[in-house]
Amino acid sequence: MILSIDEKIGQRFIFGVNNDNIDDIIQLIKKRYIGGVVLYKKNYDSYDNMLEVIKRLKDANKNNKIPLFITTDQEGGRVNRMPQQIHVLKNIYDISKYSGELVKDNARITGKMLYNAGINMNLAPVMDIYDNSKSKVLYKRCFYGDSLNVSRLGKNYMDELIKSKVIPVVKHFPGHGISKYDSHFMIPYVFNYHEVLNRHIKPFEGAIDSGCDVIMLGHLVIRKLTNGLPASISSSFITKYLRNNYDGIIMSDELNMLRRNIFYKFIYVNKALVSDNDILLIKIKDYNEGYKIINKYKRLLLKKQEYINKLDYSIKRIVTVKNKYKINDSLEIGKIKISDINREIDMLNNLVNFTKD
Repeated sequence: MILSIDEKIGQRFIFGVNNDNIDDIIQLIKKRYIGGVVLYKKNYDSYDNMLEVIKRLKDANKNNKIPLFITTDQEGGRVNRMPQQIHVLKNIYDISKYSGELVKDNARITGKMLYNAGINMNLAPVMDIYDNSKSKVLYKRCFYGDSLNVSRLGKNYMDELIKSKVIPVVKHFPGHGISKYDSHFMIPYVFNYHEVLNRHIKPFEGAIDSGCDVIMLGHLVIRKLTNGLPASISSSFITKYLRNNYDGIIMSDELNMLRRNIFYKFIYVNKALVSDNDILLIKIKDYNEGYKIINKYKRLLLKKQEYINKLDYSIKRIVTVKNKYKINDSLEIGKIKISDINREIDMLNNLVNFTKD
C-alpha cells in the first residue's frame, strides 16, 4: 500500500471534540486522513445517537486507504463514556479486590459492549499502582494489589478485550500512582525516581512481556529521568525507557491537558510531534485547530530526514495493529440489545456487592 506524505501524517493523530458537533472531525477525516477519533460522552445523548455518530465517522473514512481507530475511555466506575441507557459497571478496584475472575467478566462485557457499537479500541486497562494515600486522581481506577497482582490482572483484562476484538491501551506509563496530583489540572513532579523504576514501572514491563500492542504515556515530570518535561513529550525518556524495549504503538495521553500548564503550553505540541510517540491523542475545539497542528507537524517533518524515518516506523506499527485486529469501517454495528448488556452488567455488579458483603 502506497501512502502519500499527507496520508502518513494523518495516521499519527487521534482527535476528539468535547461537544456534540462532530462535523469538524468528519472534515479532518476526509481532508487530512486522520488515523482515529476519540469519543467523549458529550458527543451523543443516547445509545442510538452514539451509533449514528460512529456510523458517520466510519462513512467519512470510506474513501481513505486505512480504517479508523474509534476509541474511548471505558474503564467503568467514574470513568464511563457510555450513554445513560447503559448501566455503569463497578470500578475495577473493587472488582479486582474480591475476584480476579470478575475482572475477566468486566473486560468481556466491556469488550462486547464496545465492539458491537463499532468501537475498536479502549483506553484501558489502567495499570498504575494505586496508593490511596497519594493518588486521588486514580481513586479506584486501578487494579487492587502490588505490581505482580496488577500485572496479572492487567494481562487478564487485556486478553478478554482482545478476544472481543477490541484493542486494549495500557496506561499511564511509567506509573501515575506515585503522584497525588491530577495531570488534568496540574502536571505532577515526581522526586523519587527510584520508586518509579523499582516499583511503578513494573506492571508495564509485565504488559510488554504479555504482548500488549499499545501503551499510553502519562503527563508526569520525573526527576533525573524526563529532563524537566512530562514523560509524554520527553523524547529521551520515551526512547530509553520504552522504545528501546518495545516495538508496539506508543500513544500520548490527551495533550490538551499540557496546554493548561504555563511551563509547557507553548512547546507541548512541538515536543510531542518529534518524540517517539506514534500516536498523539488531542482534544481540539474545531477543524482549524486540528488543521494547524497537522500543518505544524508537516513543516517540522520536512526539516529532518530523521523525522521522516520516525514517521515511517510509526506508520508501520499503526498499520500492523490495525491489520492484526482486522479494523474496518463497516457500518454493521449496534447488533446488541441494551437490555441484554444491562442484564450482564447488573449480574456482575451484584456479584461484586455480594462478595464485598
